[in-house]
Amino acid sequence: MPRPVLITTASLVLVAALGGYWLGQRQLDLDATDVINAVAAQHVARHGGTVADCLGWAGTGQVVFQVRCGEIMYHVDRLGTVRIAPEDGI
Repeated sequence: MPRPVLITTASLVLVAALGGYWLGQRQLDLDATDVINAVAAQHVARHGGTVADCLGWAGTGQVVFQVRCGEIMYHVDRLGTVRIAPEDGI
């Protein structure tokens, strides 16, 4: 293999490895309690009540977490988007 091709390939591999490491370090480490508390805080800010009124659990499919605050059910997806669930719970 010619030397310039080898140097270019090695440089691209190094840049890709460094980019992957940097992007991997930007990920947040959240546990279920952090997610439930964040949704509860949003609910309290919008609708009142207390954080203690909220209960959360793991979801299914594209819904990672489900949080119920009073009569309102929230769905949280893997990107952190919080949506009010339809009335039928799906």
